[in-house]
Amino acid sequence: MDIASLELVAKKSTNELFKVVQQMSIEEVGYLLLNPLDEYTALKKALPKMPPDAIQIAWTGNTGEGLLKQSISFVKIISEFYEKTTQKRLQGAKILDYGCGWGRHLRLMYKFTLPENIYGCDAWKQSLQLCLDSGIRANLKICDEVPKKIPFNNVKFDLIYSFSIFTHLSEKTALAVISALRGAISDHGILAVTIRPIEYWKDHDQKQSSVDVMKMESEHKTRGFAFTPHGRSPIKGDITYGDTSISREYIAEHWKGWEIAGEELFPPDPYQNIIFLQRT
Repeated sequence: MDIASLELVAKKSTNELFKVVQQMSIEEVGYLLLNPLDEYTALKKALPKMPPDAIQIAWTGNTGEGLLKQSISFVKIISEFYEKTTQKRLQGAKILDYGCGWGRHLRLMYKFTLPENIYGCDAWKQSLQLCLDSGIRANLKICDEVPKKIPFNNVKFDLIYSFSIFTHLSEKTALAVISALRGAISDHGILAVTIRPIEYWKDHDQKQSSVDVMKMESEHKTRGFAFTPHGRSPIKGDITYGDTSISREYIAEHWKGWEIAGEELFPPDPYQNIIFLQRT
C-alpha cells in the first residue's frame, strides 16, 4: 500500500492503520518510519518520528538508512528464530524490549503486533523521555538498574529481547536482570540477548574507556565472564555498568532456570552474538 493510501487509513482510524502496517514487510515498515511524512499529517501524528541524528550517532554510532538496515537485520533474526522454534507466528504476541533506549527496535515491532502489546523499559530516564518525545506508541516504564522484577505486573511475554545490554552489565547486575526476565517470560516464550565474545577485547576502544585487555581475556577464558566498570557511582557496592564479555558456557552454568535454545551471529556487528533462551 502506498503512503497516500496509508494516509487515508490513518485519517479514519489509528488502530486500523497499525493493523495495515502488520501486513507490510519489515523493510517497508522500517522505511515508512524513517520517512519524515511532512506531507501526510495523519500518518505523522500516528507514527513515531526519528530522534535527531546526533542522538542516533551518540547512542549507536550510526544513523538513518545505515542504522535502519542494522536494526532490521536484528529484528528479522529474532522474529524468524521465534517462529521456527515455537511454531507460532509473532503476530499478536506480547513483546518486551528490555533496555529499549530511544526505541530503535521497539518501533519495528509494529510489523508484528499492535502498540498495546508492545512494551519497553529502560533504567535511564533519558531513554524513556526520548521515546516519549518521538511519539512511540507502546507501554513504557522505567526499571531499576538492579531489578528484582520487570515493571509490568502480571504480564507474560512471548518474546523478550535485549540488544547490547548484557554487553555492559556487571556480573551481579546481569544475574539480577536475567532472574527478573525469567519471571516475565511465558512458558514457551523466547528470550534473545546479545553478548560479546572474547575477541571483542582486542578491538576495544581505549579512548572511550580504558581496559586491561590481557586481564579481560584471562578472566573470560577462566571464568567465562569479564567486566571492566565505567567511572560511575556504585549501587550497594557494585558498579553496574561498563564493558562485558560472556561465554556461552558461563550462561549455561550460571543463568539458572534457563536453557540455551540457539545462537546466531549478527552480521552487521561481529561483537554482538545473539543467544536465544527458554525457561526450564
